[in-house]
Amino acid sequence: MGNRKSVCFISDNNTCRSIIAEVYLRSLAREHFEVHSFGLKADRVNYLVADVLKQRGQDPNYSFSKVYEVIENQKFDYFVLMNQELKKELPAINYDHELVGWDIPKLALDGDDEGQLLKDVNTLCDKIEDQVKTFISKYKS
Repeated sequence: MGNRKSVCFISDNNTCRSIIAEVYLRSLAREHFEVHSFGLKADRVNYLVADVLKQRGQDPNYSFSKVYEVIENQKFDYFVLMNQELKKELPAINYDHELVGWDIPKLALDGDDEGQLLKDVNTLCDKIEDQVKTFISKYKS
């Protein structure tokens, strides 16, 4: 397992999109990639995201919201931005790496209609799972 590529997913708050991507990459290609995530700010992983991932047979228990300073001493082969706009706010990374940009829009998880929110999270999970599968096929050695 020493030849695995390291990947870090980046989002605004590390509570939804990057957590979903982290969980799926870990689940689908642990033998090829070591995976982490961080946010420009950190908060708690949204409970709906954790619930939906569990319903889908994924284990979000090893994913928690964190900022770059928590993992800045680690080196990553790939940084995957959940949204291209994050590039403007990315901390300086002073070693060779590849920056990959996705266009996964933020999901507003503060509404009152929990049924609609669950549907939205499921749709987001589908989209991110597809992106992760594409990433795996492109970057696994």
